[in-house]
Amino acid sequence: MLISLFMLLFAAIVLFHKWGNNDAISTTINTAPPIAKQGTLDGSGLITSQAESIALDGEWEFYWRQLLEPIHFQSAYPPVSELVQLPAPWTTYSDSHGSFLPSEGYATYRLRVLLPKDVSEAARTLALYPKSIASAYRIWINGQLVGGNGSVGSDRISETPKSYPEIVYFQPRTGWNEIIIQVSNFSQRNAGIWQRMELGTADTISWERILHVSAQSGIVGIFGVMSLYYAFVFWNRKQETSALLYSLLCMSVGVRTVVLGESTALYLLPGLPWEWAVKAEYISVAMTALLLILFINREYPAEAVRHSSVLAGIILPGCMSLFLFTPAHVYTYMLTPFTWGVLFPSLLYTLYIYLRSAINRSKGALTSMIGFLFFMAFALNDMLFYTVHLPTEDMLSIGLLVFLLTQAYNLSSRFSRALYESEQLSLQLKESNQRLEQIVEERTRSLRKTNEELQEANKKMSDSELFRTRLLSNISHELSTPITSIKGFAKALRDGIITTDAPKYVNRIYTRSLMLERMIHDLIDLTKLETHQVQFKMQDVYVIPFMLELFLKYETDVHAQGIQYVIDMPEKSGLLEPKDEDWIVQLDPIRLEQVVSNLISNALRFTSPAGIIHVQLRLAETPDTEQGWLAYICVKDTGVGIPPKWQERIFDRFEQARPPSVQDEHKGSGLGLSICKEIMHYHHGDIGVTSEPGLGSEFCFRLPAWKGRVSPNDKP
Repeated sequence: MLISLFMLLFAAIVLFHKWGNNDAISTTINTAPPIAKQGTLDGSGLITSQAESIALDGEWEFYWRQLLEPIHFQSAYPPVSELVQLPAPWTTYSDSHGSFLPSEGYATYRLRVLLPKDVSEAARTLALYPKSIASAYRIWINGQLVGGNGSVGSDRISETPKSYPEIVYFQPRTGWNEIIIQVSNFSQRNAGIWQRMELGTADTISWERILHVSAQSGIVGIFGVMSLYYAFVFWNRKQETSALLYSLLCMSVGVRTVVLGESTALYLLPGLPWEWAVKAEYISVAMTALLLILFINREYPAEAVRHSSVLAGIILPGCMSLFLFTPAHVYTYMLTPFTWGVLFPSLLYTLYIYLRSAINRSKGALTSMIGFLFFMAFALNDMLFYTVHLPTEDMLSIGLLVFLLTQAYNLSSRFSRALYESEQLSLQLKESNQRLEQIVEERTRSLRKTNEELQEANKKMSDSELFRTRLLSNISHELSTPITSIKGFAKALRDGIITTDAPKYVNRIYTRSLMLERMIHDLIDLTKLETHQVQFKMQDVYVIPFMLELFLKYETDVHAQGIQYVIDMPEKSGLLEPKDEDWIVQLDPIRLEQVVSNLISNALRFTSPAGIIHVQLRLAETPDTEQGWLAYICVKDTGVGIPPKWQERIFDRFEQARPPSVQDEHKGSGLGLSICKEIMHYHHGDIGVTSEPGLGSEFCFRLPAWKGRVSPNDKP
């Protein structure tokens, strides 16, 4: 009863809409709509205050195998035309010998429309709405190219097919308005202007287009939601194969709907190839027929014909393979035998199953049969429409929607009954477990809180233990050598073995003590860095003033050893405009100064007097960072250099490339570069060295940089 009321309501809406359109036309011009005759259409009776459109049906000028433009009709000898009836594919036209025109070819259509003066004054913009022109076209109105689809060509190579409804806007003029349409088709069975075109005000046509697209999108949305819902039903209950088939059926119908009629898919995705849209149309139709047969055989196994599923599983996938692996100019010619030889028998078989199930009074069969009869009527309409036997429009989606709603009602009823029984059974279990769940929840909450506290305490203990273990291991392993040396010198002095050079050895003991103190400090610092117990205070810093300040801090110490000390900044090298200091890096000023200090100290240690220590800052553009720039900070010396075999190892702890010429009192802890490497890791940067023995070394590290302004709170 509910479905019947729905269908009556739908029919009433359709009739009311049709009656309303006819009434609007009749009240506008009080006569029948204007029809084109002899290539002209008299629209002088059009009243622009009414929101209506007129169909450009009737006799158009037709120029076969000619691609004409407005200039060709302005000559003293215009081309000779034939008169053809639109809308209709040109395969229904005959040539001078009485033979029907082939589907492949090209032609020009022309129509002159007489518009009243008030149209050009009141309705400043008119619109032309071609529904479907196969398979590529261009439109001129009043001598101007105003629209088209695809690329018109004189052969299959030069043509790019693309056909979907598209509104063409133009400025009308008083009197005669000329419409010229070039059309070519080398891609499919249909050819020419085979669907109605409408002319009206821009607002009227745009609103009509919006209504059509909205209606189609709404139907597709319903199919999508139904498909998703029953897919989830199958996901949660694998025994419900009918739900899976129904989900796929809704999806298949949705795909067909979105590529036909208003061609919403091509409208929203203009980059979608026309060929694949046509393949989707044909394949989805075959898939719908296959899923329909499988679904009804699953729903009514007692009434199903034996081996019907197997037969459908052979024929319809074969058709889908033909559509998939052949071009449109091949398989579209199979539409008539496919429609009446495959689809129509599938409909008859489905109707037969529903009739038998209704006679046997199977549950839900009568409702499903009523919905299927509604669907079958619209399916026959589309079969006749696409085989050019009926001048209507594509309406199968409406019939499918009604049919699928009846199936959804039956499936939902079955699932609802099963759910109700399940709920009754689970209700008792739920009541009996309710108290237990409350107890479990309370204990779980308490255990969760205790567990979180234990995890936090355990983490702190683990970090402390890791720090202690590494520090003790490093101290016990690495401090034995300087301690042994100190003990040896002290014992020799105590026992009187060393007498003449005592001050020299006392100085060595003092030097070893300083080195031991520095090593302990570096070990603690490195261990904290490795165990992530150091908090970095990252700030956005102007890198140029920051480097100038660091350079000046060490200028006195470098000059005291007789070494030249120079700096090279970007503005001096021409990389940046003068006084352009708005380059920013994110860093911890104290930790980065520790890196620069270590590099300068190393350079001082291995550079002889009269040498040069060169500090350089340069900025380079790079695609490897989000900011797009890198700041390179380098410390270069003219010292003894580093052998190639040591250049990759010196950043490991306790590795030193110390030449024999360097005195022991200048020996470092071997941890400085390791600390620098860890600090750069925290800054998302890296550090490296290039060196040649005898010519000096250059240590460089790099940081992401960008141009901008630093907040006053971030300045170091």
